[in-house]
Order: sequence, then C-alpha cells, then structure tokens
Amino acid sequence: MIITLSDLLAGIRERKAALGIIDTPERTEQMRNTGSRRTACKLAMLEPIEKRARATGVTPLKGHF
Repeated sequence: MIITLSDLLAGIRERKAALGIIDTPERTEQMRNTGSRRTACKLAMLEPIEKRARATGVTPLKGHF
C-alpha cells in the first residue's frame, strides 16, 4: 500500500481533531524539547548550523542550547 504525504497529513489532522488537539503557538512551545539532556557532541553539531543560518540571513529555528 502506498500512501502520499498529503494523505498522511490529512489523517493526522483528522485524528487530532477527533482527540480535540488544537495546534497553537503556546501548545507547540510547551511540547518543544528543552534540550536539557543534550550531549556535548549534539551541542557542537547544532552550533555551526545556527551560525550558518544567521550568516545567510535566515532566522534559525528556536532551540535550547
């Protein structure tokens, strides 16, 4: 069985609606990973990604470093 991305997303939206889950910026922030248990290796990997984004004028995604 092949499922398209749009079909998958439609199914997710339907299940969320059935469960009463409403996406809001506050809810998204509440579910965001705090990064409190990130390893030094992961932090070292994320730092250049953020620097590169800033250098190209792109606002990096909010992260907890």
